[in-house]
Amino acid sequence: MTSAKYITKPFKINELVSRINAALRRSAAIKEQITEMSSNGITVKLLEGRVIKNGTDIDLTSAEYRLLCLFMQNPRIILSREQIMQKLWDSRESFIDDNTLAVYISRLRDKIEDDPRHPSFLTTIRGMGYKWHINGG
Repeated sequence: MTSAKYITKPFKINELVSRINAALRRSAAIKEQITEMSSNGITVKLLEGRVIKNGTDIDLTSAEYRLLCLFMQNPRIILSREQIMQKLWDSRESFIDDNTLAVYISRLRDKIEDDPRHPSFLTTIRGMGYKWHINGG
């Protein structure tokens, strides 16, 4: 998204028309961006930072929210622990180890799964990582 909301003065009318058309294309592209994700009765409203499960808001920490978004953006794909840690925690943030990641996953499951002891949405693939399943599809 650009911070400029104006068009600088061109020297020719063709340049003005060209710049207006470019601004309109950029505006249309912004409107087409995904603003909501839904899966397994869970809806993430990206612009609002809200998570709703079966009509009820779910309170997630920042790390849980980012994890949920990552998994919902990558359905049916096994994400290794290393991939998850690289995508969600860069060098500017505190050190995250495998155990800390497991705790975040467990807490997320407690909040989103119907039965956290037998997860059906976010499962562990032994020796490989985690996978987001889409039920009914």
